[in-house]
Amino acid sequence: MKTTSSNLKRLSPKDFNATLLEELTRQGRVFIAPARLTDKDAYKREVLDYVQRIADYAADAWQKDIERLWLQIVEAPCFRECLTMKNGIQAGHMNRYTVTNIVCFMHNRGVYRSTMTMMELHLRLEQTTRKNRYFKSSGSYELNHDARALLRQLLKGV
Repeated sequence: MKTTSSNLKRLSPKDFNATLLEELTRQGRVFIAPARLTDKDAYKREVLDYVQRIADYAADAWQKDIERLWLQIVEAPCFRECLTMKNGIQAGHMNRYTVTNIVCFMHNRGVYRSTMTMMELHLRLEQTTRKNRYFKSSGSYELNHDARALLRQLLKGV
């Protein structure tokens, strides 16, 4: 069934009606769309919440500094461009491809335990049991020159 916006009905919380929802579901006209971000810096909280899932896997030398490191990353203006999605329904949200790429970069430089593989970190980040598109395509979302240089500088901080 081909869907267009003309045969879909946007349902807000104030318009919620269980009978209507049931009917729309039966007709195949229900979908969930991520909320559009109105706060231009909301991606920072998304990134910090996302990487908090693997904070316990930081190497011993980085245990006490891992939160500070990620805070410096999201606060740096040069990372804003890399860490947000530009187009589509995800525009303004955290770019999970880039975050995965940064985690890989950090893992290769000893920020995360060497006993953990990048795949294990990815599975914990995504809270899943198998790799997904964010892992497979993370290499396509490389950091720009300024972001990579700043990240290298931050990693020398410990």
